[in-house]
Amino acid sequence: MLLQVKKFSEKLLLPLAKKIKKFPANYLTILSLISAVIVFLGFLLNWILLFLIFLFFTEFFDQLDGIVARLQGPTRLGAFLDSTLDRLGDFFIYVGIILGGYIDVYIGLIVLIGSFMTSYTRAKIEALGLNEMYGIGLLERTDRIPILFIGSIFQLLFPKAIYWTMIFLAFGTVITSLQRITYAYNKLSKRHE
Repeated sequence: MLLQVKKFSEKLLLPLAKKIKKFPANYLTILSLISAVIVFLGFLLNWILLFLIFLFFTEFFDQLDGIVARLQGPTRLGAFLDSTLDRLGDFFIYVGIILGGYIDVYIGLIVLIGSFMTSYTRAKIEALGLNEMYGIGLLERTDRIPILFIGSIFQLLFPKAIYWTMIFLAFGTVITSLQRITYAYNKLSKRHE
C-alpha cells in the first residue's frame, strides 16, 4: 500500500466511530456510494469543487464504515455490501472522468479494469483461505481515491493533473493486480507441494 491511508484513518476516525457506533455501518457504505455518484456528476459537468468535496466524502464514509463495522461486529452482509458498493462507486468515478473528457477512453478503461482486478484478486484470494492480504500490492482502493483527490486538487492549478493522475493509477492498478496474482500463485502452489 503506497499511502497506507488505512493505518492513519483508523487512528483519526476511531473517536468519531465510537460516538456513532450505533449508526448502522451499512448506511455509511451507502453514503459512500451516493458520494461517488455525485463525484460522477461533478466530473461529467466539469464542476471541480463538487467532485473535490465528494471525493473526500467518498473516502471518508468508506473508511468510517469499516471502523464502525469492526466496533459493531462485522457481518457477512456488511462485508458483501461494502465490497460490492465500492466497486459500483469506482465505476461511477472512473466513468465520470472518462465522460468528462479528462482522459482517453483507453487509459480510463485500464484504470477501471485494473481497479476491479485489484479488488477481485483480493476477494478471490481471501475466499481461498489466504487472509493476510493487508499490504499486498502497490495501490489498494484506500490509496486510489486519496491519490485521485490529490490529483483533483492539482487540477485547480494544472489543467492536465487528473490526466497524469489517471496515468499513474493505470500503472499502479496493473502492477497491484500482477503483485496479487504472483502472491496467490506462490502461496497456493506451495500448498500442493
